[in-house]
Amino acid sequence: MSDWFEKLINKIQNINDKIDNYKEDTVIQSLPSIAYVNRAKKCIENGRLKDALDILNEAKSLPQEDALVYKYEGIVYDKLLRFVDAVKAYKKSANLNHDDKTIWKHLGFALLNTGIYDEAIEAFENADKITSANSEVLMGWGMTLMKQKKEAAAREKFVESAKANKYNLNALFLASVMEIKLKMYEEAESKLQFLANIAPNEGNSYEYAKLKFLQKDYDNALFYANKALNFNKNMLPAYLLKGEIYRIKDSEKESLENYEQAESLSLIAPSLYIEWSFSLIRFGKYDEAREKIIKASEMDSENPEVKLINAYLNTINGQIETNKEIFEHALELPETNSFANMGLGYLHCIEGNYTEGIHCFKSALSSDINDPINYYYIAKAYMHLGDNTNTKEYFEHAIKENPKHLKTYIDYAKFLISEEKIAEAGRKLRKSLKYGENNLEILNMLFLTSYILVKENVCEYNIKEALELEKKIRSINEDGFKYPDKSAELAEMLNKLQEKENN
Repeated sequence: MSDWFEKLINKIQNINDKIDNYKEDTVIQSLPSIAYVNRAKKCIENGRLKDALDILNEAKSLPQEDALVYKYEGIVYDKLLRFVDAVKAYKKSANLNHDDKTIWKHLGFALLNTGIYDEAIEAFENADKITSANSEVLMGWGMTLMKQKKEAAAREKFVESAKANKYNLNALFLASVMEIKLKMYEEAESKLQFLANIAPNEGNSYEYAKLKFLQKDYDNALFYANKALNFNKNMLPAYLLKGEIYRIKDSEKESLENYEQAESLSLIAPSLYIEWSFSLIRFGKYDEAREKIIKASEMDSENPEVKLINAYLNTINGQIETNKEIFEHALELPETNSFANMGLGYLHCIEGNYTEGIHCFKSALSSDINDPINYYYIAKAYMHLGDNTNTKEYFEHAIKENPKHLKTYIDYAKFLISEEKIAEAGRKLRKSLKYGENNLEILNMLFLTSYILVKENVCEYNIKEALELEKKIRSINEDGFKYPDKSAELAEMLNKLQEKENN
């Protein structure tokens, strides 16, 4: 779970820090401990927590035990973040006054903070039995279920909490978070849209961005991610989400800039370098990806995503011995399922098992994160299988879904040339110039297709156009032109045509 979200949870969990209903608590003024409790409350109000503890310890020396003494002792320990001690104090208080719903509520939150979830649920249940439909109790109950990864049950409690108190926006927000996990996107949308209008903040803006991302509405996802960053420029998850969106949109510059900006703000975490390396791999920058994943490994070497990326980089370098097990384990994790399938697909293709490779790449395409690079890999696998129909179909899909990926155009053109579809190869290469006008490999291949077409049908205009390509290549890199012999042949053909015209 993200750091910002943990902070939100802690803020809500510590709602019992607030000291309420003082008059109700101290209505029985005849008890000798009441004077101590009242003095302790004043100290708590003024932030003098150590003094409050000293006073409450004095009260505990009285002959008659008072539940309020232990209740406020628990409140002080909550404020000091000493949750284990808070649990002990609240349990003692509950034993002395079993019918105080506030004690059970405080105990529930303290147990939640210490990770004792089953007992926390019992405490919230006891509070609910005493006074049902209390919004804070229901929210604490839901948060405990959420920690236990019981999303459906947690959502139910958050919805009940919001109904019990329509002003409890935190409960409404947490209900939407659970609904996103449960893929109840329409329900989550209505709640987040409401929150975005009446109480916009970094949390609900980010969750709305995440929802839009899952719905593949990338423009609105970017809008709300930027909105979250306007509230808090140090919100790392928003940078990572933007980087992922731009990765899917094949916008290399924008994707990588988000990680660079996060690093410049010292938002250093394994997740930053993990996502950064994912994007670098996506854009074919494997050496740089290795550098980033080394940084992530230095912080958390046991992270399954770190192991996954290392396995992927090892695979493309031909080191395939132990990677399959890592990929298969990663398939069990929803957040790495797509990339694990890609890794397995790549591994199968290295081993010459292209049919299994295609199956894995198609599985990656069907995941929530539909990376269009998989169309390219599928086309390449079909090409190795000699299935020309599917090869062409998936290259066309790859260009449509991922138009800025130059390697698709290059390999598609090579395939078309091998099939003697020269004119079509030339059209694909010219289309790619929109995204890589100075790419030397594309320009050289375009020269080659022009040369072949000229040889098939000699035309002065086409010869000149081919020779212009040579000039452009040499203007970029004097040594970058691959076909000087063919260029000389075209120049000679042009001279003969011009001499013939002059005669």
